[in-house]
Amino acid sequence: MAKRSGEFELIARYFTPIASRSAASLGLTDDAAIFSQTPGTDNVVTCDALVADVHFRAEDDPVTVARKVLRVNLSDLAAMGARPVGVVLAAGYNRDLPEEWIVAFARAFGEDCLYWQVDLLGGDTVSTPGPTFFSLTALGEIAPGRALKRDQARPGDVVAVTGTLGDSALGLAVLQNRLDLKNISHRAFLTDRYWVPQPRLDIGMKAAALETRLAAMDISDGLAGDIRKIAGASGVGMILQQSRIPLSDSARAAVLQDSGNWQSILAGGDDYELLLCGPAAQIARLGADVTVIGTVTDRVDTILMQDLNGKMAELTKGGFDHFSNT
Repeated sequence: MAKRSGEFELIARYFTPIASRSAASLGLTDDAAIFSQTPGTDNVVTCDALVADVHFRAEDDPVTVARKVLRVNLSDLAAMGARPVGVVLAAGYNRDLPEEWIVAFARAFGEDCLYWQVDLLGGDTVSTPGPTFFSLTALGEIAPGRALKRDQARPGDVVAVTGTLGDSALGLAVLQNRLDLKNISHRAFLTDRYWVPQPRLDIGMKAAALETRLAAMDISDGLAGDIRKIAGASGVGMILQQSRIPLSDSARAAVLQDSGNWQSILAGGDDYELLLCGPAAQIARLGADVTVIGTVTDRVDTILMQDLNGKMAELTKGGFDHFSNT
């Protein structure tokens, strides 16, 4: 195996060119970045860590890993309604990882930063005997007092989501040979949704611009688990309709093949779609890519779902728990 460049050489060779687009980064030659807050804005900061064989597969292509590292953090900014400004990346590469992998990662990371108009402001690079990992801090801006929060849901609101749910979890099942779909295009669509999240920055910023009361978060741990975070923060309950859960054609094919795949759709995670609660008229203004799936109730921390047969089920973090006729 060819000897890998030292960490300073890796930074100078592959990451400094990305950072050169921002004067705030100081060309990655100093200990920290320097930037000024835009007048009349609030700063939004988020940080996520991704570890090989925990948040992505060690055998995944470095191009998709780079995009995922950036986009899961942009999804957090989307959930607050913020516009991305810059990111700080800490990377720990397994010492046996070839330099070609890092080159491909850096190239894809730089291309994705350019696509989302985000500047690399700094970070750190280390070698580790353990699994490769990344920790990315993302900075965003939003008009003062307009950040979307989880504690704004009220009884009578509608519950809505962006896009389609369950694709990523089903894609991982395909990669792990737990889901055998015969249609090649369905398999390709689902695995791509696992590899490359699509942060809903446009809808998040549009929601914040409405200047109305909305609760929001991104769905990273699955609808069944994340909906309880909004319910808990807001002191409310919810009733959802399974028939309204938006599915892609590929996810629909998976549940037609085996209805047990609904558990992955509800609880599998890695959707990176937005979960929104607010007045129906305001949610309707967010466009056709937002689907109403239920209503907010005053039954604190009680999350129910009406199944496809019209029966009511309690929705726990793991999906359906038990059924009743209530």
